[in-house]
Amino acid sequence: MNHWLHGMFTALVTPFDEDAIDYGALERLILWQIAQGADGIVVGTATGESPTLSGSEREALCAAARRIAGRHYPVIAAVGSYSTAGTIAEIAAAEKAGASALLLRMPYYNRPTQAGLAAHALAAAQATGLELILDNDPDRCGVEIAPETLEQLEGAANIVGILERRGDLVRCDRIARVRDRRFMRLTGAAETIPAYLLAGGCGAITSVGNLAPHWLARMDSAARSEFYGQAQILQRRLVPLLDLLAREPDPVLIKLALSMLHPEVGATCRAPLAPPRPDIVPLLCDAIEDLPHPLAGMAMKAARNGPAVAARRA
Repeated sequence: MNHWLHGMFTALVTPFDEDAIDYGALERLILWQIAQGADGIVVGTATGESPTLSGSEREALCAAARRIAGRHYPVIAAVGSYSTAGTIAEIAAAEKAGASALLLRMPYYNRPTQAGLAAHALAAAQATGLELILDNDPDRCGVEIAPETLEQLEGAANIVGILERRGDLVRCDRIARVRDRRFMRLTGAAETIPAYLLAGGCGAITSVGNLAPHWLARMDSAARSEFYGQAQILQRRLVPLLDLLAREPDPVLIKLALSMLHPEVGATCRAPLAPPRPDIVPLLCDAIEDLPHPLAGMAMKAARNGPAVAARRA
């Protein structure tokens, strides 16, 4: 089955101008994602600094993304909190703003049981006609959706897949055993993309897509064509960048790198996220430069301007 949710989706950053959302920069980033072959974007994730956005900002962000991307380009809205009632309100706002589908966070902080997770997901599914992807992020939420719980959700037709943040190949297989092939499995771990696709996954939602959408599109194309060796080679080229990005909380270094590639896009993150350590800046320049065109030209220009310029943008 070739569902429209198959492919490489970018968990988009939220650019800021001072403390307000920079909609001009947002337009630049979205149009670049489309031009570089991203299959869709996801707004309002942790990469998009959702915890620091107000409810009205999240709705406005989704509405702006829909307007910029056009009527048919996939714009997925990340929704959900530790409150089921609050989650349903977010779903209504995202639906109103024009989201194509929803990425449903599992409740965080209050650590519900599997029964609580199932009830939360079912309530969300009943509140909308949009398709939902469950966001399984045990590192942030403290709980993990068991494959058996996914089996209990089979009656909710609009719960169409799951995003596995850790890219666990064993879980990928276990999920396939309890759900049919129409239930989509995506990875959130960029380092596992070729292996996850080979194991039956249908795509990825990643923050590194902000920097290398064209590269991920090539990787996906190679895997779909069963050129898994080529896909692995492409993935290995991302490893130095992925290792470097992990040194700071997401999206601190993603935003700094974007400011090098797109000088009109600021690197500012909202508190409590702080600017990166200065010694990382030249390393980031080198990691970006190692990626293939079309990124190389912009990164080379940033590198020639010197780390101090990039640091000032941060």
